[in-house]
Amino acid sequence: MVISWILNTLTHDIRDRVMYAETAQILWNELISRYGKANGAKNYQLQKNLCQTTQGSIDIATYFAKMKSIWDELNAINTIPSCTCGVAHAFSKRDEDKRLIQFLFGLNLSYDMIRSNILMMQPLPSINRTYGILIQDEKQKVIHTITDFIASSASMNASSGGNGGEYEEFSVHSLQEKWAFSIQVL
Repeated sequence: MVISWILNTLTHDIRDRVMYAETAQILWNELISRYGKANGAKNYQLQKNLCQTTQGSIDIATYFAKMKSIWDELNAINTIPSCTCGVAHAFSKRDEDKRLIQFLFGLNLSYDMIRSNILMMQPLPSINRTYGILIQDEKQKVIHTITDFIASSASMNASSGGNGGEYEEFSVHSLQEKWAFSIQVL
């Protein structure tokens, strides 16, 4: 039963190589000996991808998902042995701080101020807390952009006198409706 479960989770190529194992323990040991070792080339490629990943034109959520995917793969390759002395916790904190710096390093220049504020926090916040702060900041930037766009559109329409010389009246109510529509579109 266990052998079937393990074999069904493997790719076809790997399954063909280990399907004649007599026990689940033998099967498992074969898989570990063949595929369970850290692969230097894979580690190198992941570290390279991590260094080259930047936010660019994508939003914070997509950028964070890319980084998290690489970190998760690195965790699978480089595991910290469990212990009862507390050293593993210190290593975990060190790794999280390192990831926080990597994440902040790849952000666009428009996040310089918030990046500086996060780096001044003592102790450094968790990567998840930082992600939450950046998402809030990104949403605020979107709201300010929409508000600025609506205000500039209203002033241009009022100064031009509307279409074809007709006067289009703007009120606070009509601007609020346009602003609410713009938020719903996002």
